[in-house]
Amino acid sequence: MKKVLTVLSVALVALVLSSCVESSKKYQTLLAEKEALAVENQNLETEFNATIGIINEVENNLQAIRDAEGMLTVKQEGTERDQLVSELLQIKMKMAENHARLDSLSEVLAKSNKNNANLRAQIKKLQAQLTEKEEMIANLQEQIVAKDGQIANLNTQVANLNNNLNNANNEISNLNTNLNNQTNEMNSVYYVDGSMKDLKAKGVILSKTKVLKGDVPTQEFTKADMRELTSIVFNSKKAVVLSTHPAESYNLVKGVDAEGKKIMTLEITNPEMFWKVTKYLVVLTK
Repeated sequence: MKKVLTVLSVALVALVLSSCVESSKKYQTLLAEKEALAVENQNLETEFNATIGIINEVENNLQAIRDAEGMLTVKQEGTERDQLVSELLQIKMKMAENHARLDSLSEVLAKSNKNNANLRAQIKKLQAQLTEKEEMIANLQEQIVAKDGQIANLNTQVANLNNNLNNANNEISNLNTNLNNQTNEMNSVYYVDGSMKDLKAKGVILSKTKVLKGDVPTQEFTKADMRELTSIVFNSKKAVVLSTHPAESYNLVKGVDAEGKKIMTLEITNPEMFWKVTKYLVVLTK
């Protein structure tokens, strides 16, 4: 009986030990699974936080672009061209960077077995917004290029107009010069005085009654402007007008100079009448 009890005791102990070992293996397995799940959960949480961080960053950039749209439009319509071009380029580069990050994130989520439909939808929405803003930036750049072309065309037109204006001014100046020359020539008159001997020697007269009318030696005369010439003083006691001038258009006045010497002064009272017949005045002085 004692022997039977001993055998039963040994069997019972073995059974208990066997149950403890089995329980220990299951425990270890469960513990390992728990740790694995904890690691996976941590990775998922890290991945989710990173994804949310990227999405928030892109959304902030989009909001900054939306805030800048009004200013960009104002500058595009204004004169700050170089600054606008620089800002558009910076925004475009930033959007390209965000687009690349969203594309990469989309690929990662596509390969994941997790249920992330909401994240994918949000990423797709952000990608669409980025595309819209890229098109807006491209449109503004096209407008700048178009306006540059318009400005270049206007500059060419202005240059042509300035050139035409300069040519016209030159023509007007030449016409004015010619007109002035013609007017001056029309108002140019000539006079000469001297004794009979001197006047014949100069080829101005042939005799007291024959004053040269053709091939007049202009170089022997003094040139004057009939609009300004009102009187001529001759250093002589007597003066006789030999050329043809209406008697009622002038007066010959006797006088003396500062030294008391006798002089004769021809006063032209009616210049238009006086010079109507001839513009060459010949006076015989004695």
